[in-house]
Order: sequence, then structure tokens, then C-alpha cells
Amino acid sequence: MRWLGVDGGGTKTTFTTFSEDMSRLATKDFPTCHIGQVGKEGMRSVLHDGIEWSMRCGGLGDAWGIGFGLAGYGNEPISRDEIESVCEDEAQGHPHVLMSDLKAGCVAALGLEDGIVVVAGTGSAALGIRGEKELRCGGWGFQIDDEGSGWWIGRRLLQAFSRESDGRAPLGALYVLLRDHLGLENDYDLIALRRTTLSGRTEVASLAPLVFEAAAEGDKEAELILHDAAAADAKMVSTLVRELFPTSPEVRTSYVGGTFKGGDGVILDLLSGGLLPVSCRLAAPEYGPDAGACLVLRNTLGKGM
Repeated sequence: MRWLGVDGGGTKTTFTTFSEDMSRLATKDFPTCHIGQVGKEGMRSVLHDGIEWSMRCGGLGDAWGIGFGLAGYGNEPISRDEIESVCEDEAQGHPHVLMSDLKAGCVAALGLEDGIVVVAGTGSAALGIRGEKELRCGGWGFQIDDEGSGWWIGRRLLQAFSRESDGRAPLGALYVLLRDHLGLENDYDLIALRRTTLSGRTEVASLAPLVFEAAAEGDKEAELILHDAAAADAKMVSTLVRELFPTSPEVRTSYVGGTFKGGDGVILDLLSGGLLPVSCRLAAPEYGPDAGACLVLRNTLGKGM
């Protein structure tokens, strides 16, 4: 049996086909299928198109299972029911499993073992797994929290720009980089852009690389933003260690998300430099997020479901 992994995040939806032993065969990105951003029918359309592509071009063959790891699949009952209904339809009778993108990314990073994974892409959260027990920390969404996420870093950049522009803080690389990036002729044009082309969390998150660039140039405000992002990640991990692994001498700790790739891994360096609890062993992910739900389905089918 082959496998189709669907990693539906807040920015894009990745469809990846895997061989029987979980070797990658083909992968393609589609727009986000987040139900909170595109609605039920928008989600259905993206999933349908991605699955059709996978069947045509992904080498799935006749016998395959599908693992959905979708943002927006959480504790809110109406959205849960709608997502479950759409995934049931789009699976077309093939074996499938559905979980949040957070859980899928975490079980993939840990390779189905116990531990903690911090996720910081467009949004942020952390998940701890110990046997049958799971505990989530963060993941409240950008309207409430999402500290340490790409959106949060981008928003901190906008705040820093406003302070530097009107004289509350000295001008630095952050100011220059954002002004050039947006092509601002008048700094206050940012207000209108924030209401239009920068109104969404994805658009704000797309500004995060400018902070990494400014930090590499020695901008102190940028360095502070990245330190605060790493500290927010570490706080979620510390909370999960306290609740799930209070006496464990070593806790496998991994990471998923674009913020950990910025600046040649500067946030990972900060985490390794003393922000994490001493018991945490930081380890690279075993698999990518698109494999997570497939690993769970494969394991379940192997046990006779």
C-alpha cells in the first residue's frame, strides 16, 4: 500500500505521495485549505484538486491510504464536523486518518516516539506526547496569541518600524529594510497597507525574513525580537516538561516550522544556548510534517486497525 500525506497549514497545503516504506515519490504545494480562511467549500476544492493531482501524477497506484493533517481541526465542534465530513468524502473510500496539522507535524518529528515538538510557522504551538497522553500548549491563533510565530515576528517588525519612524526609537536596519521592501514613499502609507495588502496573517508573516536579515546586520531591535520569539518557544516547552516529563532525565525535543530555518537557524541556536530546560535534548525532525498522519495510519493498519 502507498500513502498520500496532506499537510494543510495556514499558508499552503502540501500533497506528498509515499511508497510502502515511506520514501517520497512526489510532492506539490496548493493554496491553503484552512477552513477558517477559505471556508468549507474552499477547503473541499483544494483537497479535491490535490488528491486528483496525486492520483494522476503521484504514483499512488490502486491501493493507497491518506493521512490528513489540517490546520483548523481542533476543539471547535462545528469546524471539526465540517472538516471530518469533507475529508470522508474526498478520501473516496480509501483508508484515512484525520488530525490537526500540529499533531501530524509532531508525530512526524518524533517518529511516533515520546517527546515534545514546538511548531512555529505562520502560527505557533507545542505538543507533548507521552504514551497515550498528549498535552497541547499555545495554538490559540493570531487573534489571541501565537507568540514566536512568523505572524508574531512580522507584527513586531511593524511595531518597531512605527517607533523608529516617529522618533520613539533610533533608526536601524529594520526600518530601512521594511521601507525598501514595501516601497514606501511616506511612512504613514503603512497604515493603509495594513488595512489592505497586509491585512492577513499570512501577509504579515511573510515579513518575518526581514527581521532575520536585520539581525544578521547587527540590528539590536531585530535581535531582541528573535530572542523573544525563542523565549516564547522555550516557555511552551518548559510548560510541557513540567506537566508531562517532570522527572525524566532526558526529553526528546524537536521543532517544525519556517522560523527555525531563518538566519541559518538563529532561533535554534538561542534555544540550545540555555533557554530550554536542562533535560531537553534538541533533535532534528525524523520526518517532515506531510508524513505525520501517514505514519499514524500505516502503524494503525499494520496492527489490524
